[in-house]
Amino acid sequence: MEEFGTADVVFTPYVERMNASLFYYKGYSLREESPQWSAWFDAMESRPTYRGTQSDFHTHVHDLPPQMGGCFSNDTPEARAHQNRVDHGPWFGLPDVAYPEPETSRQEALQRVLKHRANIIRVNPAEDAVFDEALRCALTHLVTGELCQPPQGSDAALRYLRDRINVPRDMSIYAAKHLRTSLEATAALDGNRQGPDIPLRHRRDQDPTNFAA
Repeated sequence: MEEFGTADVVFTPYVERMNASLFYYKGYSLREESPQWSAWFDAMESRPTYRGTQSDFHTHVHDLPPQMGGCFSNDTPEARAHQNRVDHGPWFGLPDVAYPEPETSRQEALQRVLKHRANIIRVNPAEDAVFDEALRCALTHLVTGELCQPPQGSDAALRYLRDRINVPRDMSIYAAKHLRTSLEATAALDGNRQGPDIPLRHRRDQDPTNFAA
């Protein structure tokens, strides 16, 4: 409507999930193919309160299957391409956000990782020493842009974390894009192994008690 109202608040979580799931599972970009919805998202993103709650495609599409009893792709070329992009990057340019990136996004990602570093290392399936060094390499890339060779056998461990960054629980949307990018760039120096599959029946791998506050 002409002014922000209760309807916008009620519809926000549903439309945001629709935007993500249609893109990933059906190959349809709601924000890019519907000028009206694009204008609505742009208007919502002008509000700092919405930006603080906004999630990203990766978080939504992998959190939805346990909630919905399953999400099913139409397996079109567009859907497969979108799935590869959301899962493996590049994440910048995805139609899940359009407002300008804050200058502090990288610093936010670094701060959030350092705050929960001990638990991040503890819950990772790799050996602590191996993942600790690999994570340091990824954070070096995050802050400086410099690629740092991670220890051998750390590619899957880095991608395990890449796949389990939750927006906005862990950090804001642009901070997550930067962290995922650095984790993937660092993992690629070691190999092509992926982390354990993201569960479809539950998300107990995202236990929030490990990352409180």
